[in-house]
Amino acid sequence: MKKKLLAVFVLMLIFSSASFAQWNFVKNFVIGPKPHGVVVDKDNHIWIGFYAYTDTIFTAANDTIPIAPIYVYNFDGTQTSFSPVRFLTVDGVTDTIATYCRGLSLDNNGNVLFSGNQVLYRINYKTGEGMNKYMYPKSGSLTNAASDENGYVYITKVVPGGYPLVILDQDFQPYSYVVDSLKTIQRSLLVSPDGKNVYVGTIYSGVNGIRHYYSADGPDGEYALVDTLGSYMTSDTTWKVMWAQSLDWDPWGNMWVGTYWDVKPGDFTGWYQLDPKKNWAIVDSLGHNFGADSLKAGAFPAGGTYYAPRHIAFYQDGSDWYALTCDFDGGVVKLWKNSNPYTGVIEVKNGLVRNFDLKQNYPNPFNPTTTIAFSIEKRGLVNLKVYNINGQLVSTLVNRPMTPGSYSVKFDGRNLASGMYYYRLTVDGKLMTKKMTLLK
Repeated sequence: MKKKLLAVFVLMLIFSSASFAQWNFVKNFVIGPKPHGVVVDKDNHIWIGFYAYTDTIFTAANDTIPIAPIYVYNFDGTQTSFSPVRFLTVDGVTDTIATYCRGLSLDNNGNVLFSGNQVLYRINYKTGEGMNKYMYPKSGSLTNAASDENGYVYITKVVPGGYPLVILDQDFQPYSYVVDSLKTIQRSLLVSPDGKNVYVGTIYSGVNGIRHYYSADGPDGEYALVDTLGSYMTSDTTWKVMWAQSLDWDPWGNMWVGTYWDVKPGDFTGWYQLDPKKNWAIVDSLGHNFGADSLKAGAFPAGGTYYAPRHIAFYQDGSDWYALTCDFDGGVVKLWKNSNPYTGVIEVKNGLVRNFDLKQNYPNPFNPTTTIAFSIEKRGLVNLKVYNINGQLVSTLVNRPMTPGSYSVKFDGRNLASGMYYYRLTVDGKLMTKKMTLLK
């Protein structure tokens, strides 16, 4: 799915920035070589894996062996009683974690999925003990795993070379395939809770972006490639593309895409939040990329900068939300804070809108008039405006205090040219935006 950007990308961020706070850099949570995975478990522990050796153990001959354990932290930066996790025992066999981390994720019960070289482990989030182990049929780096709400786990290789995107059952046994012969390059997977939608972050594969596979019956059906997300038009002939190095869900069901400095000129380089309920619109971003020149110069990405996003995780502490981001090339896991993040959620209670809602105009496309309906829960200052594709104000339809209720407003486009327009509802500084098409 390629989307027309033009001034829309800038416009979306301008619109959205007024309705919620920004993510602000707090501190470097952990500095270490090539962090490649981060999750926050149900006990509010932060798990971090590195694509590098970070520890050593002694052999019986008193030699040392480098290993790559998983580190588990409390919010204050101290480690838990079972951290670092150096060994995993599954079915009576104990493995030393000497394989670099290729990704961390959570299963449907909150246990940790650790991807390594050919091997995938399930780890008890309460104890750090091994639960299950799966060996992919061919050696090489695995992607991060993804899990649906029914306990199926999805996994493939970074460079599968024709090997499958496998679906494992709850016992870590092969159950089915999303694709039986995958030939793209990817580091990250996501799956919708019902298992019907599988998203593959495709990189260095000609057509880059987020490949969307769909099965009406989930793992019991046949998946088909239905879309490629993450491409936006910046002019009549130019596309801006997300090379999706990492994909993660946030607590509100939005997708965060991490794309780093090594992309084609003009493509996205950073962290971006996409809202599936708004046709995968870009609704927020985080920090900014420090750039290839700084990396080549050996500069540390200070403050709110980074080089190579490799996964993001979230947690709430009090009334504030925090994000943890892995910077692979920067060698740091950073902590960010937001007192009012974008959620895209409208709370409903007893059939009443708890905040406000903006409906799709009807008819759409329209010529020359259309109706825009909205509802508000409490009295507030309401503003409803229409903008053209360049972000210029076309018409102010409402600008006054209003009482709770449902409303509809007519918009007349008889003096406007055919094309796409955006209408924005603002209630006490918070807003929603939708698009409509005038077709003469």
